[in-house]
Amino acid sequence: MTTPKRPTIVVGYDGSPASETAADWASDEAERRRARVRLVHVLALPVVSSPMRPAVTLPNEQLQLAAEQLLDQTCRRIRSAHPGLDVGVAVEFGGTAATLLQEATEAALVVLGSRGLGEFRDLTAGSVSAHVATHAHCPVVVIPPRWDSDQAGGIVVGVDGSEISAVAVDFAFEQAQARSTTLTAVLAWHDPVRTGPGDVLPLVYDLDALEQESAAVLAESVAGHAEKYPDVEVRQELVRGHADDVLIAAGRSADLLVVGSRGRGAFRGLLLGSTSRSLVHHAPCPVAVVR
Repeated sequence: MTTPKRPTIVVGYDGSPASETAADWASDEAERRRARVRLVHVLALPVVSSPMRPAVTLPNEQLQLAAEQLLDQTCRRIRSAHPGLDVGVAVEFGGTAATLLQEATEAALVVLGSRGLGEFRDLTAGSVSAHVATHAHCPVVVIPPRWDSDQAGGIVVGVDGSEISAVAVDFAFEQAQARSTTLTAVLAWHDPVRTGPGDVLPLVYDLDALEQESAAVLAESVAGHAEKYPDVEVRQELVRGHADDVLIAAGRSADLLVVGSRGRGAFRGLLLGSTSRSLVHHAPCPVAVVR
């Protein structure tokens, strides 16, 4: 009988304090899931050129050896805190985003620190995190530096009634059940705004009707999960305001903030606009982006 392959949690690791925090968060998550941890250190290929020859890229053995030693130290630290946890490492040469996306094809989860060194620096504000979270085949979790889970509460999920929002809700319920904690579904609503070219705003609109419609969307977003997750206590919060402000505030008392990679209304283009940058860059808790 073939033993089922255990899921893998990939960590983008570069030795920075943020990536250390990400590795610790991923190790805790792997223990809950009975999964493997794979620490991936990406090194840029140095370019060598001359007037007589075309530019070529060459792996640097010294850099690779230093990266392997760093990973070895981190593995020993993780195994000491989590005896029996399966921890693997990889040193890859190339582009950070492309490498992590390749790793994501076989992963259950990708975990990144919100601040790093080298190509991971300002990860959440730059193209690497946006590219990975937008295109990865699995959920991506970004961890703020020096995250302390002892100060956290339950799971918060941002909903908007879109199809991808429903996927985020499923992920949030799974997390709440695994952690034996509460789940708070949050929907931010506000006056109608233009969400794209050609949108026409109504001259007159009823705020009470808008609020009632939003409340119905919120209720429908969590309906139907009670049978599958009977032990998860669910709370609903309908808040008037912009999505980034509302969710950042909700994240102050959360263990994990879950959002879909794309939504509608205030959530549209979540990974490409101001909402995503605010959430992943400023959220006080880990943020999971679910495609």
